[in-house]
Formats: sequence, structure tokens, C-alpha cells
Amino acid sequence: MSQTTTIPSKMHAAVLREYKKPFSYEEVPVPEVGDDDVLVQIKAAGYCHTDLQVNEGVYESAGAKPGMIGSHEPAGVVVKLGKNAEKRGLLKVGDRVGSINTYHPCHKCDACRNLGEQLCMNVGGMLGVSGGKDAPKGKDGGFAEYMIADDTVLAKVPESIPWAEAAPLFCAGATTYGAILAAKAERDQWVGMIGVGGLGHLGVQYAKALGYKVVAIDNRQEALDLVKELPKHLQADKYVLIDSEDAEKKATEELGAAFYDSNPGMDRVVINTEARHLVKWSQQCLRVGGIIVDVGLPSGTTLEVDPFPLSFKEQTVRGRLICTPAQSQDMVNLHASAGCRTYVEQTFPLKDIAKCQERYLSKDLKGRLVIVMD
Repeated sequence: MSQTTTIPSKMHAAVLREYKKPFSYEEVPVPEVGDDDVLVQIKAAGYCHTDLQVNEGVYESAGAKPGMIGSHEPAGVVVKLGKNAEKRGLLKVGDRVGSINTYHPCHKCDACRNLGEQLCMNVGGMLGVSGGKDAPKGKDGGFAEYMIADDTVLAKVPESIPWAEAAPLFCAGATTYGAILAAKAERDQWVGMIGVGGLGHLGVQYAKALGYKVVAIDNRQEALDLVKELPKHLQADKYVLIDSEDAEKKATEELGAAFYDSNPGMDRVVINTEARHLVKWSQQCLRVGGIIVDVGLPSGTTLEVDPFPLSFKEQTVRGRLICTPAQSQDMVNLHASAGCRTYVEQTFPLKDIAKCQERYLSKDLKGRLVIVMD
């Protein structure tokens, strides 16, 4: 095995001990590196809505059990390679990396070969989210000083992206980038980005960098103002505030009749927030043949879909998990080359994980929250 400086036997981590209670800050053993593993010294790890759901027990049936370390938005430095990972030569000690949540996909099943390793039917686990054949208590994530990852999944992070801005890319960035790809828009088409907070502010930038025209839609003026603070070439082309029933109705009429003389409306819509009626609402603003991609993932409920435009306008409503490992590298490269920015509202040391979770529940939250290591 290849490794760098001396690695301690113990580390600090934020551990799921009880559902519906914050992660517990405690000392635990540094994980052992298997032949197909990479040990990453974590520099930053994002706090995401899924982390809240893990705390609430939403992923219990998927294998997120007490004892698991949280966070599926990790970024850090490779400090040790297992012998097979070293032989593959994809990474070397000292590389700056981040990982989507996929751990040990089989690379052989139908999903891996035809859809992407993020959907592997034999996955070893999902970082900080769920278990798998290799992770009976759930796969430990990035709320720790060290984390085991998969060299076939890790993406390299350019020096130009600071650690706190890099970490959220591996869920928020990977999710919204994957959704944009799934929408299959063409250059200069109109893409509605609904929910432009933690996910959507990245989605606006990626859509602009890919050559689309973007409508930023939110029910909070603060979120729309955040997008207006982005680099000028990555700001939305149109802003829509839907903070009341009247505003929603007005926006429906306006967007449904806009952009084209024939077959008006938006070409594509990406939904980044969990209000269950937004698919149905988006359908009224969507062109004939348009596509909606929902990644809001509301828990404990179902989405509302209008069957008439679904059939009579031949609209498509689909989901997307995250992008593939290869696409996550494309996303990071695009982020760097286009000058995208991750809006991080606040960072916290690992010992203040409970304060981070408390802040996440605030209604005035803007952007991402990130745990950074000392």
C-alpha cells in the first residue's frame, strides 16, 4: 500500500447514535484501508437535506443505522491507497478529491453498464446515507477526520476550488448537474430552475455555462437575490417570485405564454425543492413535449402530476439520483473552468455539528452549510 504521513489510530467524527437527535461528536477508530479502498483525509464535508433525513430515520430501511458516520458531501486529500487502487493508478497520494455517495459499485450489473454506477444494483453502500453488501450499519461518510472511499468513484478537485466550496459539489452539484443532463435541453432553450437555494444556485450556473437560458424561480426573495450575486455571466435571464397563491397564478399565466410565438412556455424544468405540487404547477408553464426533472425528493408524501398535459402535451416527468462518477468529474471541471461559485453561508468545526444542524433548520438559511476540519 502507498501512503503519506503517519496516520493516527483514532479520529473525531459525527456519528448517528439516535434518530431524531443531532449527530454525536466523539472519538472513533480511523478506518482500515481495504485493497480496493482509498483513505481520504477530510478537509470539508457539506451538510445537506439528506443528512437531516438520515437523522430523522428516513433512510433506516435503506440501511442507515445507529453507529454510522454522516455526510455524503466529502472533499479532502488522498493519504493512503489499497494495493488494487494503487495498481489501477487512477489516483496518487496527495491528490485533492471529492466523492459522490457511491461506494464499491460492481461495474458489472445492467444498471452500472447502461445507466451509471450511481444506480448499481450491488452497491457496497452509499456514503453517509445507506448500507449495502459491504456496509451493514450504513456506509460511513465525511463527517470525520478520515474516510474510506472508492478510487473508481472519486473526482479530482482543482486547486482553484476552496475546500468549503468543493464539498457541496458532490451532492448538491452532482444532483443538479445530473438533473440538467437528464432534462436533455438544447443550447439557447429555456430551462426553469425551481428552488435556487443550496442546489438551485449551482444549477443556474451550470445551465448558463452549458449555454441555456435560465428562469430562476423561488418562493423566497432571499434566494433570488443570492443568484443575482453570482458572477455576471452565470446569472439567470429571468427571475420569478412565487410567494403567494396570486403570485403563483400570475407566474403560471406569464410563463405559460412566454418565450415562443408558437408552442410557448419553458422547454425544461428542474425542481430542486420538495413542495409536492410543483410538478403539477410546472406542467402548466411547460411547452408541448417539455421535460420536468424532479430532484426535490419530498419524504412521506407523493408528487402531484396532472395527467392531461402529461398525455395530451406529451410531457415527460422524470427523476434523477445524482450524476455518474464520470459526469461528476465533468461537473467539477465545468465548475472550475466557468468560474462558478458555491455560496457557503457558514462553516462550522466538526465539534459544532449540533450547531450546524440547528442552523440548517432556520427559515432564513441561504446557500450551503459546511463542516471544515482544523
